[in-house]
Formats: sequence, C-alpha cells, structure tokens
Amino acid sequence: MSYAAVAKKDFQDGIRSKLLWMLMALFIVSIAGFALWAVLQNTDVGGSGDGEAGLAFGFAYVLSILFLVPVTGLVVSIKSIVRERELGSLKILLSLPHTRGEVIAGKFLGRTGLLTTAILAGYLPAALLFGFGVDNFKMLDFVGFTVVTVLFGIMFVAVGIGASALTKTETQATVAGFVVFIAMYTWNLVFGRVNSTLDLLSGNALSFVERFWMFNLYADMSTAIASLWTDTDSASVVVFNSTTSQPFYLQHWFAFVILALWIVVPLAIGYWRFERADL
Repeated sequence: MSYAAVAKKDFQDGIRSKLLWMLMALFIVSIAGFALWAVLQNTDVGGSGDGEAGLAFGFAYVLSILFLVPVTGLVVSIKSIVRERELGSLKILLSLPHTRGEVIAGKFLGRTGLLTTAILAGYLPAALLFGFGVDNFKMLDFVGFTVVTVLFGIMFVAVGIGASALTKTETQATVAGFVVFIAMYTWNLVFGRVNSTLDLLSGNALSFVERFWMFNLYADMSTAIASLWTDTDSASVVVFNSTTSQPFYLQHWFAFVILALWIVVPLAIGYWRFERADL
C-alpha cells in the first residue's frame, strides 16, 4: 500500500495550497452562488418559472463543466511530479520504499482527491440549496451529473499526471498542459475537416471516433448514468437520431470504456517515460 502513503501525503500537502482554495472559491461562486440566486428568485430549475436566474445557473453549470473542471484537473496535476523533480525532493521520495509506479499511482489518487474536493465545494451546497428551496427538484439527476462531472475531471488529472511525468521542467509541463487542453477540445473539429476532405472514415467508424470528443463523451456518460433510473435511448449522442439498433461500441454505456482509455493511456505513457528517466 505504498501508493496510499504517497496519495495521503500528496493530498495533505495539496489541500493547504492557496491555488486550490482559489479554485474552490471559483466553484462556490459559479455553482453555489448562482444556485442561491436561482432559489431566491423562485426558479423552477430545469423547468418553467423565472427563466433569468435558471439560465444564469445553467450557463454557470455548463461553463464549469467545459472550462473550470478541466482547468482544475490540469492545474492540480500538471506540476505534481516535475516540480518535485526540479526541487530534488523526488529523489528523496524514491529513496523511501516507493517504486516509480507507486509514485505515479499515489500522485494520481492524491490529485484526484483534490479535484473532487474542489468540485464538491460548489456542487454540494448547490444540491442542498435546490433540495430544500425548489419544489420537485430532481436530486437524483443532479447527483448523477455531479458524479459524471467528477469523472470528467479525473480524466484531465490523468492527462496532467502523464504530462508531468513526461517533462523535465515546470515550463515544459505548463506548455504541455495548455497544448493538451486545446487539443482535447479541438481535435474533433480538425479531424472533421481533414476527414471531409480526404474521406478517411464514414458510417459507424466515423461515429466511433467522434465519441472521443469531450462534449460527446460528457453527454454520453450523463445519458448512461440517467438511464439507471429513467427510460432513455441507449445509443450514443453521435447517433441519437438513428432508429436502428447500434453496435455495442455506439451504446451510451461504452462512454465509460472511452473514459477509461483517456485515463489509463496518459498514465501508462507517463509511467513508461518516468520509469526510464534519469533523475
């Protein structure tokens, strides 16, 4: 359980970071703050009522998913290994009974805990506000979306840990994080343009590739979670208008397999490079 000791220390060190508290404050303002406004305006969240406050909360919610959560995931992880490498403390850490694989696993778990803490700082108060202040509020749906949001953020933690293990300096890690963030959101647009020109993929193959885009991945995970208590279409959002049955890799639940790939592959690449690095 050596990785657990690394994770515990990493979480304890990170929770004292001023940057983490700033990120938590952003979640509180953007999610809990707008939730309070919506409740005070007697907004029927997700339905009719005073639309202005409801739309404001919806905008803040979407913004947190598309920007704040990914940025938080990268910020808490992108320098987690490379900073200790530059300071020399990584050699001390590895002189203890920790393997390099355990260091990466521990860092990943510790930073995942920090991300989850930051997200819940905003989402938990919002859930309580809506639960007590809004009639017929669908708490189960909100909890489901919160779980998906945390999983979505964990993907960026994995990418950040992988990049941190790959790079030698904090500057390289920061640049890598920025490039990865842009690439993860825009690659589908670039690929779509190339594919339309060269006609590389079509049909189910094209639909499968499109599932890796961040927007589609989040939508499919949300649908899959909601299907546990609702009667929803089992197809991915990329083929939502199709009335024919879809292969398993185009079912909404397969989004969690794609999520696992987004988590495991960056960590594996980072571990491969880190294991061979001369520290």
